[in-house]
Amino acid sequence: MNSLVLRFRALVLCDVLLCFGASAVAQEPSTAPAEVLTLEQAVTLAQENNRLIKISHQSVLQANDQILAVRTQRYPHFNIQLTGSYLLTAVHVSFPQASFGFVNNTPVPNTNSVLTTEPQWSALAYVDAYQPLAELYNIHLNVEAAQVAKKLSEEQLRQQRQQIINSVKDAYYGMLQTQSALDSATDNVKFLHELDRTTEQYVAEKTALPYQSIGVKAQLAQADLQVVTLEDTLATQKENFNNLMGRDLGIDFRLSGVPEELPEEKNLEAARQAVLENRTEVRQAKIKIDQAVFDRRIQKSQYIPDIGIHYLFFSPFTIQGLPQNVNALGITLKWDLYDWGYKRHLLDEKQRTIEQSKLNLTETKSQVVLDLDNRFRKLREARAAVQVAQLSQQAEREKLQVVLEQYKQKATLLSNALNEQAVMAQANTQLQQALAAFWTARSDFEKSLGQD
Repeated sequence: MNSLVLRFRALVLCDVLLCFGASAVAQEPSTAPAEVLTLEQAVTLAQENNRLIKISHQSVLQANDQILAVRTQRYPHFNIQLTGSYLLTAVHVSFPQASFGFVNNTPVPNTNSVLTTEPQWSALAYVDAYQPLAELYNIHLNVEAAQVAKKLSEEQLRQQRQQIINSVKDAYYGMLQTQSALDSATDNVKFLHELDRTTEQYVAEKTALPYQSIGVKAQLAQADLQVVTLEDTLATQKENFNNLMGRDLGIDFRLSGVPEELPEEKNLEAARQAVLENRTEVRQAKIKIDQAVFDRRIQKSQYIPDIGIHYLFFSPFTIQGLPQNVNALGITLKWDLYDWGYKRHLLDEKQRTIEQSKLNLTETKSQVVLDLDNRFRKLREARAAVQVAQLSQQAEREKLQVVLEQYKQKATLLSNALNEQAVMAQANTQLQQALAAFWTARSDFEKSLGQD
């Protein structure tokens, strides 16, 4: 009987082991480890796939099409008009006697004559060709102005790229901050696990009360909740980051470190020179000056008369008494001799626009330098605050380890360990606040540089 029981237990144990093994195989992760995504790679992906950048790129293509359209105005203009109609009433053309003079003292025509075209279908052809000459200068100015407008569109595309890059950096820095908070929360959980294990041991030894163990477990549960919350926050941030890069939301990745200090932080004067060259506000202000100059030149070209070669072909089909084909080639001149100062006032308006654009450029340069200096100082302060918070956290971590060892050796009370854990949590909170301020200042400083 005992042998049968032992055999039965052995079979049950084998089944359990087989099921556990199958479950372990089924639960073995089949996915590859998450990729390490650097900030540079994220920026590149966003520039290639972001839909807002693609929309802005269409504006550049439209500006290029506008240039090609203006250039076609240099070539001859053709106008063809064909009209078909039915005469509702007869057309009478009268030729009085001798209307064409005399031939050998004979009047032509020798009597009053009337040519009549009876109601019927008729057609009229009109062909006009015009090659501008004097207007070529104005057309050239319009082409140059369209090219300046294209430069503005390209700069606006660059501005859109910078906005996406800044969004990528903000999101990346935000994830780094969340990851740092998650690491601190995980360390806190590890400490509370050790404190909970030690307290349970003391309760079993009758040197601690059960309510003390329950209190530690409550704090451990709260710490576990904080870890779960931060993990969910990081997962949400990753999904939003994938969407910003224009790729599948479910792609997992790990973050890579970023340089602790930017080169521009070491030389403020060089950063000021760079910002005047890179900031899109300054570059757009310069382009708008060029636009204003071309607008004035185009307006001034209105003083030049319109001169061109003109060709005309006219044919009134089926109408008797009129010439069937008329061909003419000549020069066309159009000139407004007097306009009561209209062109002059418009020219003055364009000149004032130029002066306004120059003042706007000077003001824009001052504003971007002020913005850079302000961001530079805030970043320096934020970096110093992080160093202070890190030193405070490091000191509290060392002290917490000492208190935990004292508690294990029964050299201090549980309340002292919990108080020190609360102080450590406060130090972690202060560090996270300092890191949040630092990453925000870091992002703002990079934005103020205006780099691609």
